[in-house]
Amino acid sequence: MFSNRFFRWKLGAALATIAVMGVYASHRGDGINPGLWRCVAQPHHWNEAHLWLPSARIVSVRESWYEIASGDPEVTIRVDGAAPGKPGDRISWTGTFRSDGPRLLTEQVRVLPPHTRLRWLVEAISVAVLLAVLANLGRHFLFRPKVLQVEGAPRG
Repeated sequence: MFSNRFFRWKLGAALATIAVMGVYASHRGDGINPGLWRCVAQPHHWNEAHLWLPSARIVSVRESWYEIASGDPEVTIRVDGAAPGKPGDRISWTGTFRSDGPRLLTEQVRVLPPHTRLRWLVEAISVAVLLAVLANLGRHFLFRPKVLQVEGAPRG
C-alpha cells in the first residue's frame, strides 16, 4: 500500500477522492446554510430557511425595518425589526428567510467590532505560514535522483 508501485494511480485516486468530497461538502453546505443570493434568486424554494450571515453591512435604516447587504455577489435585502446599528456598521445575523418580500426575520443579531475589518491580514499571515511550511517540506522531502543510491551500482 505504501510502496511506489502504481504511484500515479494512487495519487489520482487520492485527488479524485478529495475532489468528490469537496463537491459533496459544497452540496450539503448549501442545504444546511444557503447563500443569501440563492435565497433571493429562488425565494419560494427557500421559504422559512434558517440563515446565518457571519458578516453583513447595514445599508439603510427605517423606522420598523432596515436593509443589509451581504454575500458574494452582494445582495441587498430587507430585515424586519429595529436596526442594531447605523448605516455602514457590520453585523453578524441569524434568522429566517421569508419569501414574501423577500425579507428576513431576526432571531439573533450583533454588531461586529471594528477590528474584524482586519481579518484579511490574519488570512494573509495564515497563507504565508502555510507556504513556508510547504517550502520547508519540499526542501527536505522532494525526490532528488542524484542523491539516490542504487544497490549494486558502483559508488563513485
